Amino acid sequence: QDLIEASKPDDNDNFGSALALSADGNTLAVGASYEDSASTGINGEQTDNSAARSGAVYVFTRSSSTWNQQAYVKASNTDSGDLFGFSVTLSSDGNTLAVGAVHEKSNARSINDSVGESDNSLSHAGAVYVFTRSATGDWSQQAYVKASNTNYHQWFGNAVTLSGDGNTLAVGAIGEGSNAMGINDDQSDISQPRAGAVYVFSRIDSTWSQLAYVKAPNTEIYDRFGSAVALSSDANTLAVGAHQENSAATGINGDQTDNSAENAGAVYLY
Repeated sequence: QDLIEASKPDDNDNFGSALALSADGNTLAVGASYEDSASTGINGEQTDNSAARSGAVYVFTRSSSTWNQQAYVKASNTDSGDLFGFSVTLSSDGNTLAVGAVHEKSNARSINDSVGESDNSLSHAGAVYVFTRSATGDWSQQAYVKASNTNYHQWFGNAVTLSGDGNTLAVGAIGEGSNAMGINDDQSDISQPRAGAVYVFSRIDSTWSQLAYVKAPNTEIYDRFGSAVALSSDANTLAVGAHQENSAATGINGDQTDNSAENAGAVYLY
């Protein structure tokens, strides 16, 4: 049994609010979404608590039976209230880390929008940050990931999952409000608040791009589709939770149209 603590524990940091472990059990990522430092990037200054609830992630590695902290990870655009570390996921080998910041505020869209990154006009839009580890154990940010239809209160990044090789990333956004259904439908009609969506991204070499915009086949207001996401190791199967879906269906592929079971919940497989 080992007890893991942050390198600078502080009141109300919520260290341990999100966890991810590599397949071999030798790399551990720990979210502390209420951590307060104003630093950015990797292994920055931890003592300036001027960015309340900006959030942080701590990476630990095990050699033989000994655990050590390898990295203190912050966003590239640290800001108060962003909740960086709300969700975390690791590739099987532990060399790719994705972190959700569910209250990040920028109006950026898609991948590495450096202009939009600094515009905090969309409260609780959300963002995901992808980091990679070199052969020498050094971490760096590889991608700043936003929704293709960024809007306020989307909570993009409330859930994240990586494939085994780290080349496919699925991101939940439980506050997304379009009335689209199925795969890559029209994102522009936002008449279904908090219906939810999932965005799938793929990496070729070190370049990320959006692969799919995923909605439920029975999109409805407040279903919160994307409350949980899971990918198979080969990335060919995606499971999505919608914990406030209302149908009274039972079992597999039942009737989705009878909304008589409020907040019953559902899971969709793709």
